[in-house]
Amino acid sequence: MTTLSRQHYKRLRFYWQGRANGGAGMTDGIDLDLAALGLVERFERLGSGVCFRIMQAGEQELAAEKAREVERRKPHHDLAGRVAAWRRDNGRVTWENVELLVDLETGGRQAIRPDVFSMATTYDAKRINPCVDEVKVSRADFLADVARAEKRAGYARIAEVVYYVVPAGTAEASEVPVECGLIVERELGAFEVVKRPKKRSVALTTHHFMNLILKPGSFSPAW
Repeated sequence: MTTLSRQHYKRLRFYWQGRANGGAGMTDGIDLDLAALGLVERFERLGSGVCFRIMQAGEQELAAEKAREVERRKPHHDLAGRVAAWRRDNGRVTWENVELLVDLETGGRQAIRPDVFSMATTYDAKRINPCVDEVKVSRADFLADVARAEKRAGYARIAEVVYYVVPAGTAEASEVPVECGLIVERELGAFEVVKRPKKRSVALTTHHFMNLILKPGSFSPAW
């Protein structure tokens, strides 16, 4: 039986969105696999030639894959939630998985989505200390992210400090990029700063602040 890959699910979503343009020359082995499994069907549209459309079985498979993805990401989501709660307990306002845009030196913009973005709850613009916590729940995930220098460069445009946050035993301080810090969760919800990051000066733009206002963060009322 064919094992569905990311490309298979990407194509299913493409057909579910009704974006197929048809044309026999545009079909490939992915379409053949999906059709053989009864997830899509082949038909002819006047003026467009051969097209594919998703079947009910394809919609059910997409929904099942979405549920599996939610389950796969649950450990990551749960750890990010505990990090955010810890930051709030330390007098910060937090945003989880919020998308921000940063300007590139080469022109254009880069969309970044920190796992946890936080700032100190203060009216002093010089002391807000914007911080990114990048959560990694496995060693493979950590090593893959460490190799993405362009991602860290994006974070560096909105955060004075960037930390990796991992479960105990996942990474060593010596493996963390020199500009970043490392926080280890020793026990559930108990965090230890193992390595301090280098601090840089950043200035959030009006766009950043408006984005954060329109997507309200969380904070502890006690502060």
